[in-house]
Amino acid sequence: MKAMATLETNTGPIVQSKDSIIHFEEGLIGFAECKDFVLMENERLTPFRLLQSTERSDVGFLVLQPTVVVRDYYNLVPAREWEALGVTASDARLGFVICIIGPSPDESAGNFQAPLLINYKKMIGRQVILTDSGFSVRQRLL
Repeated sequence: MKAMATLETNTGPIVQSKDSIIHFEEGLIGFAECKDFVLMENERLTPFRLLQSTERSDVGFLVLQPTVVVRDYYNLVPAREWEALGVTASDARLGFVICIIGPSPDESAGNFQAPLLINYKKMIGRQVILTDSGFSVRQRLL
């Protein structure tokens, strides 16, 4: 039997398997106290997902896999960043960028300079800062 956790959200409690919690040992930039998150999917949000804190119901981020916008994005992340998470195979790479949806598609952006890298086998992640990538914290999605 899997251990379960109840996640409080603005729309009510959601029961999640503890196996679905991604642990960020260092937290996220600006939210160091939030270490555990659940990745939530909703057909109405596709291709976006919601990364919701399990510790604070008021902390959640709209995220997008960066390869939706930049096909070879994972190859632009230094290998040492993947290796720090224990990800060695290129086909096991998973990452997300935090997005802001503006009033129009042209005004929507993602933080491609500070992606969230995930080891989904161990359910751990970390946010890294890509200083030499040429990407912006407000990289346009279109």
